[in-house]
Amino acid sequence: MPTQLLNIAQLKFSQLPPSNNITEGYAYYCGLCDEILILSKETVNPRKVTLVFAETCPGCGFRLDKVMEGKTSKIPLGTDLLTNPKCPDAQHLTDRHGRIELNLHRVSMPDPNSYLTTGIESLDRLLQLSLGQLAAINGKASKCLPSLLPVRAGLPKPLGFDSDTVYLDGGNMFDSYAISKQAIQHGVDSEEALRRIHLSRAFTYHQLSRLINEKLPPALDQYAAKLTVISDVSLLYCDPDAQNSSKQESLDTFRKDMRSLANLAEQKSTLIVVTNLQKRNRRMGSVLQRTAHVSVQLESTDTSTKLSIDKHPCAPQLKARLSKNEQTLENYL
Repeated sequence: MPTQLLNIAQLKFSQLPPSNNITEGYAYYCGLCDEILILSKETVNPRKVTLVFAETCPGCGFRLDKVMEGKTSKIPLGTDLLTNPKCPDAQHLTDRHGRIELNLHRVSMPDPNSYLTTGIESLDRLLQLSLGQLAAINGKASKCLPSLLPVRAGLPKPLGFDSDTVYLDGGNMFDSYAISKQAIQHGVDSEEALRRIHLSRAFTYHQLSRLINEKLPPALDQYAAKLTVISDVSLLYCDPDAQNSSKQESLDTFRKDMRSLANLAEQKSTLIVVTNLQKRNRRMGSVLQRTAHVSVQLESTDTSTKLSIDKHPCAPQLKARLSKNEQTLENYL
C-alpha cells in the first residue's frame, strides 16, 4: 500500500490527543523538547530519521543521535506515516531501495588551552571542562566550585583563561570570603579576583530565566568572559511557590533555559558551569543531563570524593574515587 504522508502540526509527544479511531504504531520524537518527528505504522530505521532531519531536531536544534527516542504509540487509523512539517523528504523514510547520502563532519579535538582546570590533578584528568561546553556538576560537593572556578579562570594561560567571569547566583551561594581565600591560595590579589567577577542575583526562576536569556549574552561580550557560573541551578525552578503555581510552566521554562545555555556555550565558545546540589525534580534532572555537554555527580564521603561521569563528549561513563591526602574535596578547597 502506498505511503500516506500527512503533517503533524508540531505536536509534542506528551500532547498526542486521545482518539477512538486509532491503531498501533511507532513514534519517533525528541526526548529533550518532546517534539514529534514521525508517527509510523511500521518501524523505521532510526538512522534514516536522523538523516532526513539533517541530524538535527527541528524543535530544539540538538543532535538527534543524542536526543531522539522511539516508542510504541497509537496513530490515527488508515494512515501509514505522519511527519513533522519540517521533514524535507519523507519518501526516504519508507523507500527500501533509495539511498541517503551521509554528511560526514570532521571532529577536531579541543585545544589544550581551552580547558579550565581546578588544580586537583585527579579531578582535572577526568573532568576536562572546555570552552564551548555546558557542564552540569551535580551533588552537594559541587558547592565549592563556584568559589574556585572564577579564580582559576582569571589565571594567566595556560593555567586559566585570563578571563572575567559572569556569576548568576540562583542558589544564594556567592561567598566573597571564600573567593578571597581561593585568590590568596593561588597568589592572586583578592580585590582583583573579585573585580573580575560580575555578579547578578535571582530570587525567582522568572528572574533567573530573564538573566539567562536577556542579560547573559551581552554580558559575555561586554566583559569578554570565558566562564559563566550558575549556582544551584534547579533551586528556584523547584521553589514550592513556583510549583504550586504551575509545575508544568516551571518545567517548560527550565527546559528552554537549559537549551539556551547549551546553545550559548557553543555560539560564544565559552564555558558555562551550572551546579545542582540536590535531586529535586526527576524530570528537571533528566533535562539537565540530556542538555548539558558534560554531566557529572560529585559526592563526598568522610575521606574522599566520588566522581561519576554520566555524560562527556571525550570520556566514557565511569565512577572514580578522588582523594587529596585523604581529604574530601570540600576540605581540600
